Amino acid sequence: MASSSTSRVVIYALLGGFFGALVMGLIAYMMLVPTPMGSAPFFVAAAMIMGMGSTSWIAGWMLHLVTGLVVGAIFGVAVAKVSGLRLKTAGRALTLGTIAGIAVWVVFFIPMMAMLMPALMGMGMMVAGSFVAHVVFGLVLGGVTSLAIPKGGPSYKCPTCGATFGTQDELMQHGKKHMSSTPQEFKCPACGATFASQKELMDHKTKAHPM
Repeated sequence: MASSSTSRVVIYALLGGFFGALVMGLIAYMMLVPTPMGSAPFFVAAAMIMGMGSTSWIAGWMLHLVTGLVVGAIFGVAVAKVSGLRLKTAGRALTLGTIAGIAVWVVFFIPMMAMLMPALMGMGMMVAGSFVAHVVFGLVLGGVTSLAIPKGGPSYKCPTCGATFGTQDELMQHGKKHMSSTPQEFKCPACGATFASQKELMDHKTKAHPM
């Protein structure tokens, strides 16, 4: 079962993907694609090419927004579950979001455009514009997801040693270190007394060996 912190990150990432797709869709109106049915944003033009007919505008927008939600979900799970991608600062979230937006442009958008609208690949302004739009998508994705970062610093404290962590997942990973079959002893450097936890040692030093 996903922890509350993981769920929080994924929810904000879903919102980031939705709003990022919405902003990118509005940017697309500044670089309309010519079609037999009139100029349209690239995702609407793609729906027209796929034979959506009179529903192309609705279908195009729906496909575009759903894609944003899917990307947001993948991004949220990745930054919540992969330790090397954990969001610790807003700047890190924006950087990872931007990387995600560029990855979507390279892996999904460019191949789709080359397959459905190959003529656009020769239009430098269209290629550059789509790149900028995906960067903006990534910034919105990362910015909204960063709202899931706990405010006020670490908030999860280890009851054994007193160490603090920013997420419950990190605390649980840390807790495994205390499950050794050989109990760890914490020794007072002043009098040699030993204690079962760092917290107990610190309490002892405060009471028995005040500065």
